[in-house]
Amino acid sequence: INCVVFKNKEEKEAQEVARFCRENGLQIRFIHQMNLETGEFSVVDGGEGGDCKNCNRLRLTANGEIRPCLFNDLSYSTKNRPVDEAFQLALQNKPKAGTRSLSGKFYGIGG
Repeated sequence: INCVVFKNKEEKEAQEVARFCRENGLQIRFIHQMNLETGEFSVVDGGEGGDCKNCNRLRLTANGEIRPCLFNDLSYSTKNRPVDEAFQLALQNKPKAGTRSLSGKFYGIGG
């Protein structure tokens, strides 16, 4: 579970998410809110990124698209096809290494 924090991981809401994860056997990563005006961001607590050959992640965006990679623009909508089909397409087309995202809009992806 990725949890965005505004100041630090000691915030009340962040601690509630951490407790939920502990109780349910889930791994949590705290992500500091990115400043979209300046593009400033900080390191993710509990995780690293950019290791394409070992990446096994898919991302579900807020608008219902499944993305196989943060570093390209491939996406499969769950609105115009069954969800399991969208997942299969994302898995089958997951690149071995990402390329530069043309949109550059990571804020809607969910990290």
